[in-house]
Amino acid sequence: YPFHVVDSAVWWHYMWELAFYWSLFISQFFDAKRKDFWEMFIHHVATLALLILSWTNHMHRMGSLVLLVHDFADHWLELAKLARYANFKMCCDISFVVFLVTWSYTRIGVFPTWIIYSTTIEAAQLVQMFPVYYIFNCLLSILLVLHIIWFYYIAKVAYKSLISGKTDDSRSDSDSDDEDSEDNPSDNKKLK
Repeated sequence: YPFHVVDSAVWWHYMWELAFYWSLFISQFFDAKRKDFWEMFIHHVATLALLILSWTNHMHRMGSLVLLVHDFADHWLELAKLARYANFKMCCDISFVVFLVTWSYTRIGVFPTWIIYSTTIEAAQLVQMFPVYYIFNCLLSILLVLHIIWFYYIAKVAYKSLISGKTDDSRSDSDSDDEDSEDNPSDNKKLK
C-alpha cells in the first residue's frame, strides 16, 4: 500500500459500478416514491463516497471486496422480480429464497464479521491510521445499519409470504404500488 497495481478488470469494474450507482442516485428522484426513499438516498450517497474515496486513496482492494459482497445477491433478486412479472411462481419463490439466504449471509454475516472487522481492527495493526480510515469505517457502518433495516423488511416479506402465500413490497406507499412492486426493499443496488 498505497502503490498496488490496478488490473484493467478492476478498473473497468469500478467504472461500471460508479456509473451504475450514479444512475441509481439520479433516477431515485424520478422513480415511484417508496417508504425507504431516505434509506436508499443515504445508501447511494455512502456507496458513491466509498467508491470515490477508495479509488482515489488506492484502496481498491478493499473496495472490490465490498462491491463483491454487495453485488453477490442482486442477480437473484432481479431473477425473482422477472419470474414474478412473468407469473412463474415456482421460479420466483426459489429465486427469492436463494436471494434471502445469499443477501443475509453476505450483508449481515460476511460484511460485518470479515470486512468491517478487517478495516477497523486488522488495518490498524498493519498501517498507520489516517483520517480517511475513520471516514471509510463510518460509511461502512452506515451501510451495515441500512442492511439491518432492510433485513427487517425482507424478513417481513418472507414471513408474510409464508403465511399468506402472497408477496408484496412492504415499502410501497399505496395499494397500487403493491401490485406493481417486488418483494424486497433493497431492489436497487447497492447494498450492497
